[in-house]
Amino acid sequence: MKLNALSRNFGLGLILILVTITLLPISSSAMTVEKGRLYFVGVGPAGPQLATLQAIDVIKQADVIFAPNYIQKPFNEYLKGKDVHIAWPDSVYKVGNKPYTTVKTQDELKELGRAIREHARDLANQFKKEMAKNKSVALLVNGDPCLFSDLRWFKQYFNNEEFEVIPGMSSFNAGAALFKADLTQPRGLDTVIIYSPMNEPFSFRSPIPKLAKHQSTMVFFMAGNLKRIVKELKKEYDGETPIALAYFIGHPDKQKVIKGTLNTILDDTASEPEKEMYVIYVGDFMK
Repeated sequence: MKLNALSRNFGLGLILILVTITLLPISSSAMTVEKGRLYFVGVGPAGPQLATLQAIDVIKQADVIFAPNYIQKPFNEYLKGKDVHIAWPDSVYKVGNKPYTTVKTQDELKELGRAIREHARDLANQFKKEMAKNKSVALLVNGDPCLFSDLRWFKQYFNNEEFEVIPGMSSFNAGAALFKADLTQPRGLDTVIIYSPMNEPFSFRSPIPKLAKHQSTMVFFMAGNLKRIVKELKKEYDGETPIALAYFIGHPDKQKVIKGTLNTILDDTASEPEKEMYVIYVGDFMK
């Protein structure tokens, strides 16, 4: 008798479990890409291993892909058989025959900015033509689209309802992980200042000393002239303040960090041939 009752209770419990499982909502992490829309896709700093699942979903589903060559190469596995276009040819980033990193005059800076804006306008028109054909368009953006990215050049040509932004890992985040430390130093201001002097007019007084007054962690993208950055920082920071250059962030075969202080970093990096592919970190969080 007890055995029969136990069997009935067990059977009822099993039925309840099955019903509960059946009623649970089935969710999917895959994102559905809509036709006739534009997607700014952050793909991280160094290929698929640092891209999000959402970014990969959009790449797989998009009808038309725009991306610079340096992004197409590591994502080739996901681009095979797709309608792929070069977004930013190398020629856009040159002033005459010189790369943008060698720009030294205000006129050259203006010429560079004009070339980028004109190409962005042409690209926006290409996006619109594809969208008008009811195709989904994805522009693959290095790092995160909301931080020093292509989004600044294109947003003016589209209404918010026409595009989506797919977040990505910035080189700022991936680089910070190399220090195994909290950048928001609990001993001081819980603040990180991210800045790029790339577009500063040459006649413009640098805001770096004003930013450095806060004595918070500072991160520099596209820093350009390291000597000048150090000079400006030393107006407010002690010469023994730690500074580091993180090179080729996210690339296992080339990634490295050179650490020093504001007093030593120019000597520490003097023999380093790479003058562009790095992010600068400054602050006591490295102590």
